[in-house]
Amino acid sequence: MDTYNSEIFGEIQMPESFVELMEFPTVLSKMEGKNIMLWRGQGDISWPIHSGAYRRLVNSGEKSIEWSLSSYEKGMLAKARHKGYGTNEGLSISDMELLAKLQHHGAATRLVDFSKSMLVALWFCLNSNIDKTGLLTGVHTFQLDGLGYEGFLETRDYKSLMQELSTYDLPVFMEPPVVSKRIAAQHAVFLYSGISDEVTGSLVLPKAKGGTLFIAISPELKKEAKKILFESFDIRTETLFPDFDGFASLVNNINSDMALNHRW
Repeated sequence: MDTYNSEIFGEIQMPESFVELMEFPTVLSKMEGKNIMLWRGQGDISWPIHSGAYRRLVNSGEKSIEWSLSSYEKGMLAKARHKGYGTNEGLSISDMELLAKLQHHGAATRLVDFSKSMLVALWFCLNSNIDKTGLLTGVHTFQLDGLGYEGFLETRDYKSLMQELSTYDLPVFMEPPVVSKRIAAQHAVFLYSGISDEVTGSLVLPKAKGGTLFIAISPELKKEAKKILFESFDIRTETLFPDFDGFASLVNNINSDMALNHRW
């Protein structure tokens, strides 16, 4: 096992092969009690872990980010409902469900994408910036705050949740209802928090031992893992984005590799 010295995430472990990478979940499974982590993959280790809304507001020159972020999201939710987007199959959905729906369709929100599956997160890590070292981040489910947990549907309004959010020192978990094939295929969940001033990014991350795990993914491992995920686990663009938008804009766009449309 090699190490990587990151300016943002410090000195972290960097597996030299896919087999070494798989030692991490193996070790977790052998520890006493439940050791379940949520995973996030990013293509470049030099990126802090920011939400889309944070990046959008910083890019627009906003200074008071936390106040602006809440105001921005409240305005976006109001406009979305005004345009008739606040329902699913004719039934009204909660503010957080609507925020999750907006996030999945490309809107910039405070929600940060994670997956219950380490292999899915790995695919997102290696699917961009193939020639740069990437990052896998794991957050232990025992180091989460709020009322959110697996299978729980958050129905409280946005204002109530944001008032409560300021009292938390840990990230809050949200699992969107399975209203699309994409959510199910990606084992998609979200973490969100107040604004962190840590160098690691605007998302608050657990500081307790074992609460957060960073793993550096080298360009060489990216290439090895991409082949393994494709051939042995059927994890690829077509299976992770199994909807019309994915089929048209991701699987069959002008730059997509046609060879990846068929495994054999």
